[in-house]
Amino acid sequence: MSLDPTPMEPLVAVEDVHTYYGKSHILHGVSLHVDRGEVVGLLGRNGVGKSTTLKTIMGLVHPNRGKVLFAGKLVTGLPAHKLARLGIGYVPEDRRIFRLLTVMENLRTGLDRHGITEARKQELLDKAFTYFPVLAERRNQAGGTLSGGEQQMLAIARAMMLEPKIILLDEPTEGLMPRMVSQIREIIEVLHREGVAILLVEQNVPLTLEASQRIYIMEKGAVRHHCAASELKVDDAVVHQYLGV
Repeated sequence: MSLDPTPMEPLVAVEDVHTYYGKSHILHGVSLHVDRGEVVGLLGRNGVGKSTTLKTIMGLVHPNRGKVLFAGKLVTGLPAHKLARLGIGYVPEDRRIFRLLTVMENLRTGLDRHGITEARKQELLDKAFTYFPVLAERRNQAGGTLSGGEQQMLAIARAMMLEPKIILLDEPTEGLMPRMVSQIREIIEVLHREGVAILLVEQNVPLTLEASQRIYIMEKGAVRHHCAASELKVDDAVVHQYLGV
């Protein structure tokens, strides 16, 4: 079955998903979609289920009810490694780089896969080093010795090695200095221009509104508001209501 969506078909669709951690009901009928090449922001206070939504899409948490579709194909319950091969990249909140491996070794974990030529591997590495020159400078340095911002860049670059159709980005600017936040914003724009879709979970509301085409706002495990990003401003009543900004 082809994994190229039709023009009217969402790249990722989450439909009435209910997810539990043990007996704790975390997601209460979440529905959202991301179109091909689109940046969608997912906002909400801490603990409302944003990260769980990403983990559910990525197959790290299995929903008790509802379904996840990728390019129109039901992928609910598939393991994360199979979803990665289909074209879903994931950058978790804690980055999960291999701290004892070098920058280059971290990147190669996304390159050493079936069907990719050495020439293509080099093209992908060159692209990553063009976007993140600091990684080129530190290619032989252990991942655990990088700064927080550099580790975030490495996590994003590693996801890019898989040539994903969508990247799930969980709090990419958390704890970063303003200069690093600007660089993350720039790479989101670069990925968008290249046609990579992004589902962005982020506490930085101005950045999210600026980077996204559409916004979902969650509260208590459910989507409470959905609109075009251009319709929202940081000081709008709905932002105050759900985010307390």
